[in-house]
Amino acid sequence: MGSGCFDNIAILSYHFRVGMLYFVSAKESGRILMTTETGAAVHQVEPEGKKSSPPEGIAHEIPSTRPFEGFSYLKKEWLDQEDNIESVTLSMVFGQINHAPDWQMMQSFTMMPEWGTAPLKRSWVLRIPTHFEGAERYLFHFFFLIRYADGTEKVSDNFTQLIMPRAIEYIDHSGDCAHVRLHWSLDSWAYPQDTELEADGIEWGSEFSVSHAPYRHGDRLYERGRAARISHLPVPRIFRATIWGPHNEVINYCFNLVTVDQAGSLHQKWDNNHGENFKLTI
Repeated sequence: MGSGCFDNIAILSYHFRVGMLYFVSAKESGRILMTTETGAAVHQVEPEGKKSSPPEGIAHEIPSTRPFEGFSYLKKEWLDQEDNIESVTLSMVFGQINHAPDWQMMQSFTMMPEWGTAPLKRSWVLRIPTHFEGAERYLFHFFFLIRYADGTEKVSDNFTQLIMPRAIEYIDHSGDCAHVRLHWSLDSWAYPQDTELEADGIEWGSEFSVSHAPYRHGDRLYERGRAARISHLPVPRIFRATIWGPHNEVINYCFNLVTVDQAGSLHQKWDNNHGENFKLTI
């Protein structure tokens, strides 16, 4: 990737990256990470694994994304390396692979200053689709426009990233999990988000699928029904999701495991590699 425009440095933080995984790198602590033929990360958790606490510094409210469709989020950042910058605008467009970008479809956003940072940091969070014009792999084109207090402007180079899918799997040997949520981010937890995994044997969109979880949060009838449905699935149970993001980036992640008691109440624990979390290179 090229540098930013002129004397400025564009620092690009991507939140929600996933794509083709070449190698899985993480400290092994009783849990196994490996790469399947399709590049899916498989996480096996023993029934009596040590309970983990949630990773530090995670916001209480985070955006949720569906496992197989919907949107994900990228955080872009710019650092001012010159004085008298009035504003920085991020302009972007999506496009098909091997096609020139159609800048007539461009969207532009004025990046928000993060006051108190030195040098001044400006950022903007983008919502990107999991598919573009029916394609699960597509290009993300963008550039920066810098406006100065004296009315002059400069334009950065154009940047292009390949957005692509990444399959995630989690194997529950205990048979206790009703929900498995991927808690992940790019760039050292710059902008965390959650993605629900669905259990093999439950059809996406069916009555007790996690596709309904965002709309039935706290619904004990739904949670009891889901727990009952999952209880009939063979153990070990495989939970799967697909997430999208820029190729060749590093994702930091862990898993939020949710069990449901007979009253329909939820109980949570974390699989975060004993506080170290996991990392994958897209």
